This record gives sequence, C-alpha cells and structure tokens, in this order.
Amino acid sequence: MSAHIQMRKLASQQLHADRLIVATNRGPIEYYLSQDNELRHHRGAGGMVTALLDTGNRMEVTWVAMAMTEGDRVALNEARQHSSVLPSPLRNQKMQLRYVAVSKTVYEKYYEKISNRTLWFLQHYMHDPGTVSPARWLQDAWTNGYTVANKAIAEAVSKEIECEEGSALVMVHDYHLYLAPMMIRERHPDVVIHQFIHIPWPDVRCWHFLPSNIVGDIYRGLLGNDLIGFQTERDARNFLEGAQTLFEDADVDFEDGTVAWQGRRTRVRAYPISVSVEGERRLVQSAAGRRAAEQIRPLLREKTIMRVDRIEPTKNILRGFQAYAQVLDEHPELHGKVAFLAFLVPSRQAIPQYKRYVHKVLKIIEDINAKYGTDEWRPIQALWGNDRTRAIAAMQFYDVLLVNPLIDGMNLVAKEGLVVNQRHGVLVLSRTAGAFEQLAKASIPTSPTDVAETAQALYTALTLAPADRRAKAVLGCQIVERYDLDAWLTHQIHDMNAVLTKRAFSLSLTEEPDPPALTARVI
Repeated sequence: MSAHIQMRKLASQQLHADRLIVATNRGPIEYYLSQDNELRHHRGAGGMVTALLDTGNRMEVTWVAMAMTEGDRVALNEARQHSSVLPSPLRNQKMQLRYVAVSKTVYEKYYEKISNRTLWFLQHYMHDPGTVSPARWLQDAWTNGYTVANKAIAEAVSKEIECEEGSALVMVHDYHLYLAPMMIRERHPDVVIHQFIHIPWPDVRCWHFLPSNIVGDIYRGLLGNDLIGFQTERDARNFLEGAQTLFEDADVDFEDGTVAWQGRRTRVRAYPISVSVEGERRLVQSAAGRRAAEQIRPLLREKTIMRVDRIEPTKNILRGFQAYAQVLDEHPELHGKVAFLAFLVPSRQAIPQYKRYVHKVLKIIEDINAKYGTDEWRPIQALWGNDRTRAIAAMQFYDVLLVNPLIDGMNLVAKEGLVVNQRHGVLVLSRTAGAFEQLAKASIPTSPTDVAETAQALYTALTLAPADRRAKAVLGCQIVERYDLDAWLTHQIHDMNAVLTKRAFSLSLTEEPDPPALTARVI
C-alpha cells in the first residue's frame, strides 16, 4: 500500500472523544449588517479559517470565538435569547458557534495593541527594538486587554466542557490565545488541550525584546497544553529552546519533543498545515467558480503572473511589484505580452502601519501602470476585496504565481495554486515562507528582500522550458495531494488520541478498576 493511500485510510480514523471544542479569535463566520439593517454573513477570511472549516464538514464541533464585528455582536445577542449558540449558516457544517464579547476598549487592547501590533510583528521578525513602546502602554494592554480577553474565551470553553457529560477535547488556535490553555487547565485539570500556532515561532532572543513578565506568561500559558503544534520543525525547536532558557526547572527533551514542567508534560510537534485538495477543485468547478473564471479570462495575456494576499507588510507586496518593474525594464520584449493580476484583501486598517502600507501599494501600482502601460495594456490589474472564490478560480490560469512574503507560518496560497492550476504554472517562493520546507524543489526560490533576485526568478519562471515547467508543477501538486488537509488533521488526531488514551488510563487508576470505553465519532 502506498504512503498516499495509507494517509487516506488514516484520515477516516476516529477521534477518541465525545466532543471537540475549537477556540479561536476569528470565528468561521463573520456577521455584518446590510444597508437595510438586515443581519447577513459571509465566510471568515484567512488561512486558518480556510483550514479549520473543513473540520465542520467532518465532525460535530462547537467553535468558540471573539465577536469581532458589530454584526457578530448582534448575532450574539440574538443567540442569547435562545441557547447562546448559533448553528453554522454554511452548508454541510456540523457545527455550532459560540461568540464571546468583551468591551470595545478591552478588545482594542487585546487585538490591536498586543496581538497585532506586538505579537504579530515580533513573531514575523519585524519588531523594531529601536522603536520603544512606553512600558506603561504595553503593560496596560497586556493586563487589561489580552489577559481579560483570554479569560473570557477560557470561561466560554469551560462552560462548553461542563454543559455535557463525556470526554471533551479542546483545540486552541494561534497567537491571540496564548494564555487560555492554562486558564482552562486550572478549572479542568484533566481535559485534553491541544494548541496549533499558525505563525512563525522566533528564536528566544526575539522574545527577550518583550518585558519578562509577558514572555513568562506566554510560555506558562502554552505549557498548559498537552500538545502544541507548529508549522515547521524549526518553529518547534525554537519553542523548546525558549522553554529551556526561560525555566531552569523545566526538563526539555529535544529528541522526544517534550517539556516537563511543574508536574505536567507538553508534547511539541510540527504539523505543516495544508489545503483541502478536493474542496479547492470543487470550488473551481462550482457555478460561482465558473462565473468568476469567465470574468478573469479577458484579463489574461500571453503570460500571466498572479499573487493573492492580504495587504500587510509581512506579505512583501511592494518588493514583488518592484521586481516586476525591473523585469519590464530589462525585458521590453515582454511589454504588452505579460499581465500581473494581484488579488488584494485589505486587512487591519485600524493599525496605522497597515493603512500606510495600503497607500504605498496603491502608489506603486499607479506608478508602474503610468510608466509602462499603454491604451491597450495595463501592466498590473489589482482586484480588491475578500472574494476567495474569484481568487481560487483565477489561479487555474496563472503562468507564474508569486509568493514572496518576508516570512510566513505556512502560506496556503502556494498550495492552493498548485492544486487548481491548469497551465503548469511556476511557483516563485520565498525561502522564508513556511511552505518552502515542503515545496523547495517544486518552486523557483527567491530571497524576499532581494528585488533583483526576485526579478530574475520571475523572468526565469516566465521563460522556463515547457518540460521543466511541467515537472515542477506536477511535483508540487503531488506534494500537496500527499500532505493535504486530511494528512494535517490525521497527524494531530493520532497524537491527540495518544494523549486521550493515556489520560483515560491514568484516571481509571484512581477512579475505577476498568477504564470506561470512550465513545467515538467518525471523522
């Protein structure tokens, strides 16, 4: 039996718990109020939601998340009139939603000041230690924002654990909720908790740029987990080294990937996140996908470069356009024959750095089109807005897909493009993207900060021989098919089941002569 078939077989295994509770900052559904004040919804944005939504197709899930928008708050108030939970409005979802609300002041400190301005930049190696934030500002946001919001999520998860009999497994996600696991653990010492972190985990020296109490709180919170998942082996090792550095009494086993501290053992693993291959292909073939494709076709040229990104500094959009401009400078024979379609999603516009970045992106697009464009040819076509169907449908037509982040936890666009593209398109990929660990041989690598190297990579991708294009495209597609979302979930399910089994056995020694059989739900 091939490894691929074995993985598919494993994907049908059972999770040895009665209930799965997912906790995140952003919910899978974003509610909003229409112009006529009607409550509407759309699917949440971002790679994490993309990956996790598939769990709601496969098992019964309660998803606990922050109320981020005014629409979320309205939906929460309506839910409170009934059972405090909302059924998922998406089709084929065995999921219920529980939104958690905190005051707008608390939310701003938690989300804007700590999560996005501090942790996001530090963990993406973009923290500038020369720019000193006032200590009082940071400590206030930590104590009266981040900590309070984590307590609110932990409280909601605890209530979900207590609302039914039977075993529950808690799966926490990402950098917004580093404190929640230990808070849940203090109330439910025997529950199994797993946390997956979607963004990079830097060297411990980067963490020392933050106040010691904050770094200590983060590590203590995370060590409340039974299992912590990272995108790459490097991230996992960085965490282990940090635990060894920060806690002298911790027993860190690098070979086994564990941290034993204060009577608990936390397993640390790498689980490279992926995409639902069948789901992406179904989307392209859906009626909405076909309509989107017809809108894109008139924009294609003899050669088409694409990128799909949220507009934020880590995505390195400016240097990507600068590299494209260099290609046009050095190769005038491509004028009129190449198009660059950029699918851009505005993000975090309340943060000044992000607002400034949007203006810079607009300016460079305008400048390049003005310098090189003609009445018949616009070098860059920017398509704005959160329209995932349009972006996925468009990627079947790229000749070159540019994924050049300064650094990324994974970057699912690289994987999505490989499994839907129909033209043996070539992936140009930053060596610092998490996806590069798996896709190095299937891509043309580039240094994200070297515009000249990126320009050369783009030109190489545009002119690569057909046989070489096909070889890279086929290899990339095979890698993603083998290590798809099923494999990502299966590996975690296997490790979570090991913890569940060990926990059930330990409890049986103190409570009953024979451990009760754990009920199971098929995934």
